[in-house]
Amino acid sequence: MYRIQCRIVRRREVTVERLLDAALETFAEQGFAAASVEDVCSRGGFTRGAFYSSFRTKDELFAALFTRELAREMARVEELLTGLAEEADPVTAAVDRCLSAFRTDRTWTLVATEYALHAARHPDAAVLLERHRAELHAQLTGLIERAAADAGVRLVVPAGRLARTIAALHDGVSLLTLSSPCAHDIERPALLLLLQAAVAPPPSESEN
Repeated sequence: MYRIQCRIVRRREVTVERLLDAALETFAEQGFAAASVEDVCSRGGFTRGAFYSSFRTKDELFAALFTRELAREMARVEELLTGLAEEADPVTAAVDRCLSAFRTDRTWTLVATEYALHAARHPDAAVLLERHRAELHAQLTGLIERAAADAGVRLVVPAGRLARTIAALHDGVSLLTLSSPCAHDIERPALLLLLQAAVAPPPSESEN
């Protein structure tokens, strides 16, 4: 019985992952509002019944997609920020490492932008999006605090405020790249200026 239950759970997990993959592609291609449940199911090779056995609405599907993508990205960034204390310039190292992990692909940028536009017109979607953004900011705040402690640097602004500013900067650059790919060139110098201003300078020799 236990093995049967495990197989059922695993099969459902695989179905959910395939639905999320199909949703990512469908929402990017057609837009969130225009895409139907049938479109997502067709791309993933599922019936409507398979969809509704896992999700009640498209918004709930997007919420699961957001959660998955956030978890993947935060795990990657946290891994890359380990060992900053060994760097001669922890701030620059943090920027360069993060830029290699930050999502820059057109697909997710399109999906996130489409849903933000949808949320601007639908209050329930706006509540859902704000809840997920709050989770993003909470995770990013914790990551910044841990990275600063690991690197032995002191922040001169609250980690939460810095997290929101970094997220806003990244979102803005990502949006610009939809029509101007060279906009990515803005992000590294902007992040460097931001973090250099947010970190206290190292003590001088006379202070040691």
